[in-house]
Amino acid sequence: MFNLFSPAMAKKKQPARKAPQQARAQVTVDAILEATVLVLDREGLDAATTTRIAEVAGVSVGSLYQYFAHRDAILTALQEREFEHTMAMMQEVLADGNLGRSPRDIVTAVVRGLAALYARSPGLHRVLTIEGLRVSAAPRVQAFDARVVDIIRHFLAATQAPLRRENVEAAAFVAFQSVRATMLATLLERPAGLSAEDLTQELVDLVLRYLVRDS
Repeated sequence: MFNLFSPAMAKKKQPARKAPQQARAQVTVDAILEATVLVLDREGLDAATTTRIAEVAGVSVGSLYQYFAHRDAILTALQEREFEHTMAMMQEVLADGNLGRSPRDIVTAVVRGLAALYARSPGLHRVLTIEGLRVSAAPRVQAFDARVVDIIRHFLAATQAPLRRENVEAAAFVAFQSVRATMLATLLERPAGLSAEDLTQELVDLVLRYLVRDS
């Protein structure tokens, strides 16, 4: 596979050269991010050069480099944006106000929410799956995982559903990582005969049978 991230670039971990301070600057940054997503989804990794990204974004390469020192920095910003989207979805579905909903409804909402995030930009998520730890420092990724697991743990500890697992912290970690790993593997391998709806139902049943008695 073409290596988007050279060793020289891997040393440069800063996500951006300068943060946008004005609305017009933020528009430029957003255009660069969206252009990167489009290039990855439609043209693939080999096409994701800064020149091509700038062209699709409608900005000069010089303007791109004002905000992003290199392509790794663009992917770091996109990964951070995906983290934020995932956190917002998990916090909404696993809010205390939803403790009264059935376990199947809750698990289905989480699985569908994650699936929707991946389906919105599959090319980006394929790249982040392979190159994520090269682009971002491991502690930052681990911190995101810990935040998500903590949201799930809190919900499991508060729910009145009959749980099979006594160690809710371990159960939260296993449930989340099992779902995410399966979804990312599906993105990379694209298995025949497994539709998005089939995957959702399989994962919902998997998590319910693991977590809840008489699911």
